[in-house]
Amino acid sequence: MLRRALAPIALLTLSCVGCGKVSVGSTYVGNASLGAYTKAPSEWTADVVQTAEEFTMHGFWAPGGSKTTLLEPSGTVSGVVIRRLPTTEEETDLTYLGRGVAFSDLNEALDQGYAVLSEGPIATKVSKLQGERLVYDLQTESGTLRVVQVSVADRTKGEVYGVVVGCSVTCFNDNRATIDRIIEDFRLGQ
Repeated sequence: MLRRALAPIALLTLSCVGCGKVSVGSTYVGNASLGAYTKAPSEWTADVVQTAEEFTMHGFWAPGGSKTTLLEPSGTVSGVVIRRLPTTEEETDLTYLGRGVAFSDLNEALDQGYAVLSEGPIATKVSKLQGERLVYDLQTESGTLRVVQVSVADRTKGEVYGVVVGCSVTCFNDNRATIDRIIEDFRLGQ
């Protein structure tokens, strides 16, 4: 069941030897065609992970990371910028699709105890649109992953955007300042 909830997740890896400080640089993740972007440390690699009309994802990771090390609750920080096209008006409701930006069944995982909210939901704005910020722990077969996720719904376009960043609980706490700066740089190209 957990694997089913994790299927559309993609978080990419940043090597965090000694969990030293990383400054956010000018590497942009995302672009105008995605409709959303954030900044990552300049030594990180940014690449398209998935391009489809209904679900597009751009990832970012540092040297040592790769697309094959997706969502590992280890001592590495990773992230994605996502655009998702809902199919019904109900799906632009943040409590429905916003919580499914990265995890297809986050609400189900929360209900069943696989995920636990540690912060939020907190109302937030991204490029003048209302959004939601969550920090939660997700139990996986490899350990506990801590994730911060910001979701924004553009009801006029019928699109939902998100940025998701996470790693193990210890790694997340050690790198919280950098993670918060990445989240704060999340923008929509309106």
